[in-house]
Amino acid sequence: MDENNKNADRDFDPIFAPNLNVVYQFTPTLSAYANVSRGFNYPSIEETLTPEGVVNPELGPETGFNYEIGSEIYLFNSALHMQLSAYLLDIDNLLVADRVGEDQYIGRNAGKTEHKGIELSVLYTHMFSNGFYISPYVNAELSDNKFINFVDDDNDYSGNELTGVPDTKINGGIHIGFKNLVLNTNFLHVGDMPLDDANTLNSDPYTVFNAKLSYTKDITEHLFIGLNAGLNNFTDESYASSILINAVGFGNSEPRYYYPGMPRNWFGGIKIGYTI
Repeated sequence: MDENNKNADRDFDPIFAPNLNVVYQFTPTLSAYANVSRGFNYPSIEETLTPEGVVNPELGPETGFNYEIGSEIYLFNSALHMQLSAYLLDIDNLLVADRVGEDQYIGRNAGKTEHKGIELSVLYTHMFSNGFYISPYVNAELSDNKFINFVDDDNDYSGNELTGVPDTKINGGIHIGFKNLVLNTNFLHVGDMPLDDANTLNSDPYTVFNAKLSYTKDITEHLFIGLNAGLNNFTDESYASSILINAVGFGNSEPRYYYPGMPRNWFGGIKIGYTI
């Protein structure tokens, strides 16, 4: 397996058929739903070919069942919007990529995985009479992702945590605006995750903070100008922006499991537009 392992997180994106979805509206501001679906995910063209360009006839699609329940509510005259859901996703014939050389992979089906978790989304917007507004938000996912049945050659990884998938992801921020001026702040927290199928190595958790200030002004009826400036990673956090799972070193090089994220950095821009 390598970074092409397509089971990382809830990226299983099949065309579900059949799909049973039930929604119940308790009040105009409160609803709940339940969903059960069956689906499949085809391998890409690259995954169906060996490094020699020969089609692998033994490679088939992933198949899975997805179960989900959730609720949505609006409060304070719809100023507060909340969504809560819980899911269970079982995948069979997991598509993985065996690394057979430097930048060379062979796709195959391997084992079964289970993904279960809780997702929460909260958004609040308050408008003031003078045109000022403030809108904080947060999205969080707590998950448990495991190999149920996965044997790779003589290695049995059944029961291990899923490689390259964090158990915690949280992002949020605050939007603040007044007339033509908007300040956007946000953060992203990613929990630790296994770097190999044996779960002998884990990445460190990290949190990154960003901010952007924007200003727009109409010069004429058709001409406008926009200015922006921002600061990314303003705490100068050291983190891995990209994970390479089950990395293999070639020659005398050590395996490289991750690529570092950008340190603290500034940006700015100007935009001039004309509408007809």
